[in-house]
Amino acid sequence: MIALTSSQFPTLMLAGMILALMCGLGGAVALWDWERKAEATTKRERTYPMLERQKDMAAALGWPWRRWLAVRIVCAAAGVYVGVTSHITLLLICGPVAGWLTSSFLLAGRAASRKLKMERAFLERLRDLRDRMSVSNQSLDTALQEIGRNPGKELEYVLTPLARGGSIVQNIVDCGRRSRSPVVEYACGVLIWARSRSLDALIEAIDEILLPVGEAQLAVQEEAMITLTQQRAVTMAMSGLMIFMFMVVVRVELFSAYYQTAMGNAVLAFVLLIFAGLVGILGVIVRIGNWTRWDLRKLAEQQERLGV
Repeated sequence: MIALTSSQFPTLMLAGMILALMCGLGGAVALWDWERKAEATTKRERTYPMLERQKDMAAALGWPWRRWLAVRIVCAAAGVYVGVTSHITLLLICGPVAGWLTSSFLLAGRAASRKLKMERAFLERLRDLRDRMSVSNQSLDTALQEIGRNPGKELEYVLTPLARGGSIVQNIVDCGRRSRSPVVEYACGVLIWARSRSLDALIEAIDEILLPVGEAQLAVQEEAMITLTQQRAVTMAMSGLMIFMFMVVVRVELFSAYYQTAMGNAVLAFVLLIFAGLVGILGVIVRIGNWTRWDLRKLAEQQERLGV
């Protein structure tokens, strides 16, 4: 049991309010039917950048985005617990924020690696698609349906819509939206555009456009992942050293009492600001640009209006 004095109840209440607010926001996001709302919006496409970033991260990890949101909330709650047990007011405030940000930072490398594997597997499926059309003389729709029935482990979630019936164009759109990958979205956009052309033109588009561009994109992303891995290694080393030093210091009763005072919180806040600035500068030095994303739904609508 943790003994709390009357002076510590306000900070505990503040931590509880922060945690309750984060849980409430997370629950609201999880319960709100964003996909249905987006589909119902026809005149004006609405986007929520923060939610889109969370969905991108969840897709890269291969998780439902609600599970990813739950993981981040749990990490924020762990930050609250650390602040409560330390009796340091600043940690009660910064703990949830640090837990929220740390969850994304620690899993970013795994997400990038898994996404690269998925995109590499997708290019292999494109080669399979070309061979089915050029060697076996299958139509695009038939080849896509057969690939959707056996997509492989990395592409099971992404290519599942191809195996179902209905509009093949809509199925391609759903694949691109599920992937949340510029490589897959670009290929899906070209397939939608080339579907109404001849089979030879489609094979030529795969050979001369999709595969070379996809390979080039993957090469750039692999170089970027190496750079980001180095950045994360440096940041994690700095963070680990600071946490270790802080844990050693606060074990001494005199320093622990000092950091519970207003002056101690001010010193700790100053150190955290310096550390955040160093991490920010490191991020600017090795910043990686984003690829252009395709709006496959609008592209499909344009093709339908053209009658193709």
